[in-house]
Amino acid sequence: MTIRLRQLVKILTIAALAAGLLGGGLVAFAGSDGGASFALDCAGFTGTGGSITLDRDNTGNQREAFVLSATDGVGNVIYEPIEDSFFVGGTVSWDGGDTVTWTATPQYNPLTLRVMSRAGNGFDEQLILLVSGSCDTLPSYNVMPSDAFFVVGDTLTIADGTVILPAGITSPPVELNSTPPRSQNADETIEALSGFALVNTDNLSLRSGDGPEYTLVGVVDGGDKLIVLGRNANFSWWYVQAGGLVGWASAEFLIMRGNFLGIPVVQSQGEITQPRFVLYSSHELLGTPSASSAPLCTIEGNLEYLVVGRTKSASWYEVQAMCDGVLVNGWLPDAQGALRNPAGVFIPVTG
Repeated sequence: MTIRLRQLVKILTIAALAAGLLGGGLVAFAGSDGGASFALDCAGFTGTGGSITLDRDNTGNQREAFVLSATDGVGNVIYEPIEDSFFVGGTVSWDGGDTVTWTATPQYNPLTLRVMSRAGNGFDEQLILLVSGSCDTLPSYNVMPSDAFFVVGDTLTIADGTVILPAGITSPPVELNSTPPRSQNADETIEALSGFALVNTDNLSLRSGDGPEYTLVGVVDGGDKLIVLGRNANFSWWYVQAGGLVGWASAEFLIMRGNFLGIPVVQSQGEITQPRFVLYSSHELLGTPSASSAPLCTIEGNLEYLVVGRTKSASWYEVQAMCDGVLVNGWLPDAQGALRNPAGVFIPVTG
């Protein structure tokens, strides 16, 4: 056990080990926050109360391993990650005590401490607790307005800390044949940032992932200024916020203005766009891929329909559509419209 680990254990105490640790079903989520809290300052951090309950066996030994670490406002590691573990069902509480000193000197506010449940035994890494603090003698880097999101580690959070979501998550996909939402950032929000992305084309799509194959989540106008939350590994797509919208925008249509020191690489979590058939004009939806087939109903033109199958020659497409208020599968000839399949999704032969 390292000196730092002993120092952490000094402020951690086991409050309870629940009955039946080795029996019964183990729930599949990360240790839960029971009001655990820390105070962060220039020197280090101190546990000030509360607890976490360890709920999953991520070690394969009926123990949940968790990692505690901290960074400053530009992502510098100021407390090297340390790991400990306790039996599943146990409660770990913080009872105050000595200050745990930073392992490196922080350079910028805010200071952020996080407790993560480690990946392992079939579980992904998950956030248990995130706490922010500051040092009065340090400058603040890119202090975010209250209506802006920012990425810390693997989480997306709003500036006042009230919302925590997985980094890379976006606004929901636009429903089929719906008008995409538009949103803008307030001028005072952009003015408070050290950098922003300027949209240099009209009707720029925001997508659920870093590529044109991902679903549409919204649209922004030329001249709009976007909050930059992150980027992909090769700088080709940026993870951005436009008012109430969060999505991915192609770097090809953005002009980057200002300082982007510390902008993290974020993993896309988007949905692939499924194949759609654009019907040019109203047409009968047929029961089989044949012009002599009995019609199910007549469906409206100038709309997109989800494609679920095709003939071997791709001269007919099986689509989903509403007939008399009921969702049904039916057939349309390819000559009556156009296939849209930006992700190149395989379409099975169904007729």
